[in-house]
Amino acid sequence: MASSSAPVLVFDEHRFRKEFNQELFNSDPRKRKVIPEVGFDLNEDEYPQIMEQVMLRGWRRLAAPRTSVSELLVQEFYANAAISDEEAAEQDELPYKSFVRGIKVDFSPSNIRRVMRFKRETAGA
Repeated sequence: MASSSAPVLVFDEHRFRKEFNQELFNSDPRKRKVIPEVGFDLNEDEYPQIMEQVMLRGWRRLAAPRTSVSELLVQEFYANAAISDEEAAEQDELPYKSFVRGIKVDFSPSNIRRVMRFKRETAGA
């Protein structure tokens, strides 16, 4: 009887939403490099119109994002954000949810606005 040399992966419920997500994470041979957001650094006297718009719109946090990230956590986030075809067929609307190290992450537009402290734009604005 031949023995299999392939390791048997145990489902890690702390890191992954479902077995599908763990398999997706482990099967991607490319493991794309994570490129952090790039902000812009303007001096006080440079491009005053741009700086005025950043301030007026409350985009200061958006204009200066964090530049250090954990590549592993970002990869886990994306693996857990994916849903299987079967799961998609069961839902009327696709969820904006992921899971990172046991914590559910809501990345819906309304939650992004809340986290970034954006003012809700009104129609015609």
